[in-house]
Amino acid sequence: MKVYLGEVIHPDAVALLEKNAQVVRPKDHSRQAFLEALREIDGMVARKVHVGAEEMDRASRMKIIARHGVGLDSVDLSEATRRGILVTNTPGANRESVAELALSFMLALARKIPQAQKAMANMPKGDIGIFTALLKQYNLTGIDLEGKSLGIIGTGRIGSTVARKCIAAFDMKVQGYDPYVSAEVMKSFGVEKVERLENMLPKIDFLTVHCPLTEETRGMVGKKELASMKKGAYVVNTARGGIVNEKALLEALNSGPIAGAALDVWELEPPDPQDPLLHHPNLIGTPHYAGTTEESLHRVGMVAVEEVLRFLRGEPPLYPVNPEVLKKK
Repeated sequence: MKVYLGEVIHPDAVALLEKNAQVVRPKDHSRQAFLEALREIDGMVARKVHVGAEEMDRASRMKIIARHGVGLDSVDLSEATRRGILVTNTPGANRESVAELALSFMLALARKIPQAQKAMANMPKGDIGIFTALLKQYNLTGIDLEGKSLGIIGTGRIGSTVARKCIAAFDMKVQGYDPYVSAEVMKSFGVEKVERLENMLPKIDFLTVHCPLTEETRGMVGKKELASMKKGAYVVNTARGGIVNEKALLEALNSGPIAGAALDVWELEPPDPQDPLLHHPNLIGTPHYAGTTEESLHRVGMVAVEEVLRFLRGEPPLYPVNPEVLKKK
């Protein structure tokens, strides 16, 4: 069986795939090489590459697309289902890593760590008295996380993990907005459910986003929502670009209530290097790397490869996204 692999995944996952399948790789990084490599494959491991109708046309023998991760915005799920192609993902495999980055962002924003590093780089050597002046010049007085209020959009595997960590470590008061998780379930991990997002936003010190990008969530946090937040609030997004409207966020950082924000995901990836949001002094930006830890890459890579191999051996997959395909086979 032939399996396409054109992106970097954990070496252990690569070794497992090479041991059990013929791995097909593109000759170079061009789009044409990518499309050529799809011609005779039975399955593929897809990390960030887009797989839509054109790609599926080229991969006429493809039976499975194994997403290296959880999000499905890079795969045309309806088209795959129509063609009888199974799509799997790796739920929970990067949960700890993404949750830890979200918490790291909150700490970095609260304590103004990027600004403090900049201040240190501009401090005259050996002048201890300059410290006090730097605190004022760079406005380095931060806030504690202890006892602050946190709002979470999306309280699934990652959102609930963030909640547990923030409650355990900082005794934060956590509210959650998620139409698909009951109040009883949220209560089990210490979160108070809110039925309407607009009821939560004015009350919280920090907002963190952990829902998928869908037509329902696209632009969910926009100009109106950001304007309703309390003065000095912070926004964190480690989910998907497009859920938080970047133009509205820039306006809220410049003249609205938002004191700082941290984005690991962007509407356009990578963003324009000249994007003013990317260069805002109160914005922490990272290159969609929340799940990029040694442990997470190992878990995600192994699960994705095991799903491909399992399915191509005729065994039922563990994490089918469109299980209706299996019923037709």
